[in-house]
Amino acid sequence: MATPVEPRSSDDPVSEGPARDDWASSLVGRFVDVVDQVRNVTTRPVITLARALVFGLVMVCCAVAAVVLAGIGLFRLLDVVLPGESWSAHLVLGATCCALGGLLWSRRSP
Repeated sequence: MATPVEPRSSDDPVSEGPARDDWASSLVGRFVDVVDQVRNVTTRPVITLARALVFGLVMVCCAVAAVVLAGIGLFRLLDVVLPGESWSAHLVLGATCCALGGLLWSRRSP
């Protein structure tokens, strides 16, 4: 006669062997890989573009501030060095800017 088979309890180590753990970890690993691929395709380019725009804007603001401060410093230096009132510094800087503009104008392409 055949002996009756007893149902296994949930504490039985055979019912939760390595095959079940591997299946669960492979499923979780596959899910994480799919989420990473979707993120790399959709979100990463947008984040990179946003960072480039923000850093570029900060660099432009810093460059404009540096040019303005350099111009003010040059004017103050010329005001101290050149004789006369501040009109002489205005005259020198104006002539320099006009000469630079004329040089750039002559080198433009038609």
